Amino acid sequence: MYFQKLLIVLFTLSMVKVTAQKNFTYTPENPKAGDVITITYEPTGTLAGNLKFVDAVYYTRGGKNINADDIVLQRLGKKFTGTIPTDTANNFVYFGFSIDRQYDNNFNEGYYIILRDNDGKIKKGAHENLSFFYQYGGRDVGVERNTSKAMEAIEKEMQSSEELRHSYLPTYVRLLFVEKKEEAPALVQKEIEGLLKKGLNKDEDYELLKAVYTSAKLPEQAKLIGSIQKEKFPDGKWKINDFMEAFFKEKDPAKAALMAKQLEENVRTHLDWKHYESNLDFYKLRPLFVLYTSKNWEQLKKELPKYYDDNNAELASLYNEIAWDLQKTSSDLAFAEEVSRKAVAMAKKEMTKPIAKKPNYLTTKQWKESREYTYAQYADTYGMVLHRLGQNKKAFPLMIEVMQIGKRNNISHNNTYALVAEKVLPAKQYKKEMEDFIKAGKASTEMTEGLKKVFIRQKGSETGFEEYIAALKNESYLKMIEGLKKKILNEDAPSFALLDLSGKKVNLADYKGKVVVVDFWATWCGPCISSFPGMQKAVNKYANNPNVQFLFIDTWENDKKKVEEFITTNKYSFEVLLDEESKVVEQFKVEGIPTKFVLDPNGKIRFKSVGFNGSDDGLVEELTAMIELASTAK
Repeated sequence: MYFQKLLIVLFTLSMVKVTAQKNFTYTPENPKAGDVITITYEPTGTLAGNLKFVDAVYYTRGGKNINADDIVLQRLGKKFTGTIPTDTANNFVYFGFSIDRQYDNNFNEGYYIILRDNDGKIKKGAHENLSFFYQYGGRDVGVERNTSKAMEAIEKEMQSSEELRHSYLPTYVRLLFVEKKEEAPALVQKEIEGLLKKGLNKDEDYELLKAVYTSAKLPEQAKLIGSIQKEKFPDGKWKINDFMEAFFKEKDPAKAALMAKQLEENVRTHLDWKHYESNLDFYKLRPLFVLYTSKNWEQLKKELPKYYDDNNAELASLYNEIAWDLQKTSSDLAFAEEVSRKAVAMAKKEMTKPIAKKPNYLTTKQWKESREYTYAQYADTYGMVLHRLGQNKKAFPLMIEVMQIGKRNNISHNNTYALVAEKVLPAKQYKKEMEDFIKAGKASTEMTEGLKKVFIRQKGSETGFEEYIAALKNESYLKMIEGLKKKILNEDAPSFALLDLSGKKVNLADYKGKVVVVDFWATWCGPCISSFPGMQKAVNKYANNPNVQFLFIDTWENDKKKVEEFITTNKYSFEVLLDEESKVVEQFKVEGIPTKFVLDPNGKIRFKSVGFNGSDDGLVEELTAMIELASTAK
């Protein structure tokens, strides 16, 4: 018996040595929940050879709880070391190491530690959190989604916790349909039979079965189980979900106000409603959001004073949205100025002397940056409102603050600054600043137009402007090319075939031999819509190039008519495909939209670009560079 135990110990130690990464080690070797862990890290991957100091963060998880904070590192030659505390409730820790926001993701494996209990066994829930890491949490530290590893981890959790395995079923089923498409239906049916055999005796049993059917994309079955559940448990927890769904659909502000009061009362008196408590400030404002979305400005003006609370971050956010909407059409600028000024004051107060507690999911540094960014956003809105009012001298100091916070990297903020600066700065200084923005690739199309005005005033005509601008842009373009060369990918693109708006099937394989730009978007996605004027410019640029094809995949919505109306109304000449079952967006492992992929002529993914930076011309230049590099990639 002793010899067997010794073999097990030796085997475990050998596994630690084999799996330990040379650039990331920790002590104790098998940390328990509650231990203080010392880590040692040496930059590798994208950070290899960088002599700057490393920023480090850690996230501890236990059950559904998460806590994040910064790690104070000490440099030891080429390595860095630091310590982190864990709690006895924790079962999993993951880390982020970055320089200038560029993460070392350990070749997309990530850096993490699985914690053990006092008996030295892996804690329950640890592999569930590892699965979460590979699905969602990893993105916080530069790790892309890996459903294969997520699937492997959740299967381990289900095997080790038989009494809890059913609670992991919805996640397991969703991952099954991604990783084991052919086997999934039979495996899911087996799991459903297991649930039915066990018996549907409690409200929670019906909730679980409903969730499994939903994860398996069987909405009719989920609906049927839900109707049976309502009959059997007329006062079940389903009533909470139904109430919240109705609450967010309510379009009558008076009814929404009554429902908000009922929600507050439910939170105060019923334990099942307690998890809504942390968002009560947001729910209370629902009547105002109803008025805002319906653009009922006059009624909104009357109701706003009833809700005023200078410590309510959600109210400040609403003020900012109202002001931004109004300034876009220069409507009721006096009202826009009032609410924007209040939003700025509230954000500044929270930035300098926060009243709210640090959110558990943010580190201390991230929380500080988040408050600064919020203030910069609201101040940018106020700057634009003041510009519309012709009060540019008043707006200018505010925009200087915004520039300092954003370090001139936010193109939207740069644009507001430029509009204000044009009215305040001497022409020579304004021209120099706009040139610097363009050289850095941080200028909007509107900023280029502003520089053109100055050029014409100085030269007497626009002759030579195109050459002048091209020379300025060339510097940022060359930098962009060099940066993209470092980010070039070499991954197989998933094959797919989808219907276009006319009902014709379009197969990716049909475009082999071409560079293909695949853009995932939706009509409800603000940044997607904002990017489309720039995308149309890119489509126009390559309209006569038979070697380049753009595909716009509408995703996460099932409303063909709405998509058709949007494309027609805006006169976009896009090849739109419908991913109605969200299969392709899953295959490409898209986390958020807009997300673009640039495929080379051999069907390899060469670039992935997420989001929109606010510059139409910048988007066209970036896509041009990506297409150019993808077309010659080897």
